[in-house]
Amino acid sequence: MQDDEFESHEEPEESITKSILRFEEMLRNKKSYFFDADTLLRITEFYIENFEFEKALDVVKYAENINPAMEVFQIKEAYITYLMGNNEEALEMLERLQDIYPLNDEIYLIKGTILNNLQQHKAALEVFKHLLTFTEFKEDAYYQMALTYNYMQDLHGAIHYLKNCLFENKKNTNALEELCECFLNTNRTEEALTYFQTLIDNDPYNTLYWYYKGQVYQYISQFEEALNCYSYCHITNESFVDAYIETGHCLMMMGEYEKAIDSYKQSFEFGIPDTLIYEDIAKCYDYLENFEEARNYYKKAIKSNPELHSAWYGVASTLADEERWYESIHYVKKAIEVDSTVSDYWFLLADCERELGNIDLADEAYRKVMEMDPDYADIWIEYPEFLYENNQFDAALEYAKIGVKYFPYQPEITLKLASLHYRAGNLKESYNILEEAVGSFNNLTTIIQEQYPELLDDVNILKILEQTGNQ
Repeated sequence: MQDDEFESHEEPEESITKSILRFEEMLRNKKSYFFDADTLLRITEFYIENFEFEKALDVVKYAENINPAMEVFQIKEAYITYLMGNNEEALEMLERLQDIYPLNDEIYLIKGTILNNLQQHKAALEVFKHLLTFTEFKEDAYYQMALTYNYMQDLHGAIHYLKNCLFENKKNTNALEELCECFLNTNRTEEALTYFQTLIDNDPYNTLYWYYKGQVYQYISQFEEALNCYSYCHITNESFVDAYIETGHCLMMMGEYEKAIDSYKQSFEFGIPDTLIYEDIAKCYDYLENFEEARNYYKKAIKSNPELHSAWYGVASTLADEERWYESIHYVKKAIEVDSTVSDYWFLLADCERELGNIDLADEAYRKVMEMDPDYADIWIEYPEFLYENNQFDAALEYAKIGVKYFPYQPEITLKLASLHYRAGNLKESYNILEEAVGSFNNLTTIIQEQYPELLDDVNILKILEQTGNQ
């Protein structure tokens, strides 16, 4: 018999699965089987990764019974205790272990994490600072200090320690992501561009360096520069999905909707299609007024995540664009079922009911928008018009006046009030409003031509506009 017949050819996943089944069988049968420490540690990690903390604790306690002096399992017990929500108990365990193993990095990392979880950020910083006095592996300590400063909303402090972390390991992906986010949130964009370019100069084939430089350009709306960075991502790593997605976002912002669609679809070749990417593709088709394809992708997004209320609304919006009011109502109500706090949904519902002549239902939906979100500017244009259409002239004028009070710097709302007065026969009041408006707003004539053309049939109004040069 050959020696290799005795060798194990099991894949690691198969091996750990068998070990887990064997361990669980042992517990059921209340027996004692032999497992080496490495196997028990792998079983513990498996349970932790799958949020089965009670089972992980069973493994740790079994390991400690076999060998009570094993440092790694004592620390794991404290960590699992923390994961189960017992912060104070975990801290007490770590304090005891700290006395026994004063130079164990993991004890301090877990302790600092727990203190952060308890909102004791200054105490956490002291723990991490102490760790830096003896550890040979400073990267993790710097990273945890950066997170702590982030929790304290001191992003400049976070940036300092993220840079220290990346000095230790320039390829720490978590630190790169956090640093980019901190740079953007503090508007330190010039510094960010310089920093990532320095990294690129030292390692030009690192995909993430190009990606985060692109993120900075994208944040400051320099989309061409961002696209250039993302193209280098494609060169260095053809399968890097995020670069295709962000390329799509940039092209979308530039109004290049067809190219954006192509880039989004390319991302599907290298990863599982994302719900939000389906929705972005739908929006591009929507902008191109290809409503059928837009609905197709909104529905893909809904199938992927039925709780994505914005996609339900997207379908409703495209149907409304085609004046398919009944169908639109069905979908916008689905959006409202998922999230009833979004003003746009109620506003669209009101418009659809209005088009169908369902006056009471439309009125109810418009009022819902006003109650939820009085800062929703369009409601103060459309609701007064709706009331006027239904012969509620006094109410229409009253709501338009309220709108002007809410939005004194919105010419469309002021012009709505002037238009309503004019149509109600209150010509003098309408003229007075316009005379005040021409001193406050530019390009009134353009807005009137687009939205209130009936006003331009009046010679007096033309004179008001001409006298002020507001044409």
